[in-house]
Amino acid sequence: MAPFNTNQVKYIQAVAGRQQHTTLKAINKTGIITSNDFSGFETPQTFDVTDPLLLATFALHEYATCWDARGVHNNDILEAADFQNLAGTNMGFGKYIDQLRALDVPCQGESSTAEDRADDEWISSTLRATPDGFLKSLNLKLRLTLPSNIPVAHPDFNEIAAISDRTSAPVYDATDYANFWRGSLAIGPKTEAIKAALEIYARSHPMHTPHYEFRLIMFRNRLPTYRSGAGSNNLDAIRNGVSLLNPAYDLFMGQTGRPRGPLGYRTSPNLDKNMDPNGASAPYYSGKFWDSTASPAAFVNGVVPLLSGDAGHGDTNGSELFPIGENLFTHRDLMTMPLNKNDYVVMRDVRFFLGQSQGKSHFEDVFDFDFNDQINTADTDLLSSDTLSDKNYRWQCVILGTSNGKDPVHLNYEIRGTTCVQSG
Repeated sequence: MAPFNTNQVKYIQAVAGRQQHTTLKAINKTGIITSNDFSGFETPQTFDVTDPLLLATFALHEYATCWDARGVHNNDILEAADFQNLAGTNMGFGKYIDQLRALDVPCQGESSTAEDRADDEWISSTLRATPDGFLKSLNLKLRLTLPSNIPVAHPDFNEIAAISDRTSAPVYDATDYANFWRGSLAIGPKTEAIKAALEIYARSHPMHTPHYEFRLIMFRNRLPTYRSGAGSNNLDAIRNGVSLLNPAYDLFMGQTGRPRGPLGYRTSPNLDKNMDPNGASAPYYSGKFWDSTASPAAFVNGVVPLLSGDAGHGDTNGSELFPIGENLFTHRDLMTMPLNKNDYVVMRDVRFFLGQSQGKSHFEDVFDFDFNDQINTADTDLLSSDTLSDKNYRWQCVILGTSNGKDPVHLNYEIRGTTCVQSG
């Protein structure tokens, strides 16, 4: 017999008088992201951050936990340590904005009356009426805007000196130029000469203003994921084959056919057979990993097992950040680098431009998730429901930005969302 379609389910629910209580949860988050505003575990290890780079990430509900470049995760033996001290998928992806906890919807407690449950009319629309019900949808709106005032990096002294004729008075040097920007250079011929050189420089600049370029990526793992130490551990998913892939090593695709990320890269069983005497039977993570047990905590070199079955704790040849022949990701790479769509579902990958030269000051996007999935849990975290163990709801968003120069990048963000659940 074919399963009921959506309209048939709604009719059956209406006749039975069930699932008539609608719960709506509001999600609100605002703030500002600035270039190079990351530290500690947020800091990318394979990105060239010589010039200002805007990099930030947030999760719709929560970040999944995953393996990293430690030897215990890189060997061929599955053991208890593989599920201890796991890394979060946000590590290396820049500024930690937040976990929006979009699927945290509390349930009405037991009624003190003799009735089995409270009447729907007496239950707030922010609460579920019963543990069983349906996770209907999640609507998310994202608005990104340039601030009204962004600091602009002034040209280097050598660029201005090449414009000015400094063989005759007034002659100014690097110290005078630095004092000019500090406001401590006395008004006079030197000041006027510097202003004239800056005006010529501005006219000669092809864009006249910073060329702000951004990229937004909304993605998740193709398979169910795992969350260590939370109410949504999803142990059934572990038994059934949960994915512990780490996008910090394999979200992007490198030039030589190997997946790469902000902390390192993933070796290929076909292309890297020389790395293992046994023929690289499994892919390894090479690069850096965040050692939270160190004092102080820091990024350390990854580990690749030397022999089959070796825990790998004595070998450090897994410290390479990128494959041979490739290099650090530049800002230009990050704006156009293809994504690893073999292992990740990409809902959105969009590049956009803001600024005076583009005639745009903001970017808006809407994400609609039509789940319509059955739930059965009294916990606030809906992912604790075993009915959701065969799907992945841990979506993650990464925002990148550059001015294509020395100018800093600032971006305001506004996140508005609504989670809809039916119960009763």
